[in-house]
Amino acid sequence: MKSSVIAFLIFICMGFKCSADCAGTGLYVFPNQKEIKKTSVFILDGYAESQHVINGLNKQFPIYLKSGGERISLVVEEIHVGQFFLTQALLKPERSLTPGKEYQLVIEHLPDYENLGNYNSKTQKYDAITYFVTDESDTEVPRWIVVPKEKNKSFRHYGCGPSIHVNFDSQIKEQSDYLIKTTVRSVETGKETTYYISEGREGISIGHGMCSGAFIFDEGMNYQVKFMIIDVSGNVSEETEWIAFTKPEKAE
Repeated sequence: MKSSVIAFLIFICMGFKCSADCAGTGLYVFPNQKEIKKTSVFILDGYAESQHVINGLNKQFPIYLKSGGERISLVVEEIHVGQFFLTQALLKPERSLTPGKEYQLVIEHLPDYENLGNYNSKTQKYDAITYFVTDESDTEVPRWIVVPKEKNKSFRHYGCGPSIHVNFDSQIKEQSDYLIKTTVRSVETGKETTYYISEGREGISIGHGMCSGAFIFDEGMNYQVKFMIIDVSGNVSEETEWIAFTKPEKAE
């Protein structure tokens, strides 16, 4: 009986530690640069408990850009559900933004526990997300200089779970900020999952971390992936062919 109580207490403590290590909510916006073009697109990610905001955009939660008395709604073009506590929406303004104006991103009716903006350690508050629209145009399509190729795999254990990734090298020609539209398919089941991800130090990294991620390799050993670049102005590259890979395995 005593050992059961001890085991239960350890389990509870581990749960509290995981809760401390992994936040319960989070809203993240692309682009995070201050200057944008009049044709800019936006991607909003919701983490964990914040995923319901993504599913409720322009229903419970109107989303728009405002500048003085002007209000431009953001139209939900795509919604993608990641496999581990992530959901995102691709949004486009209902009309072109006005060059020379500064717009604030607004989501109405957010619960008190949700924070939209960048945390300011000096004021201990969240600063509003604002964008200044330049008079420049961007119609240049992103290009693959070198098509993605698998570089390595990683499988690391942490306190609340593993971090598992397959990393791809590539070279891209694009001057502005961009994301990679990534679709992973299980060869065994045919299930596909699509998500917009950013490049990191390891290149294009697909998988998940300890707390969240777009892709979980839990449907067999063999997978395929294809990539497409989208820049901040909504220009898209050609999509790659399917690239075969196998899931990372736990090191013995």
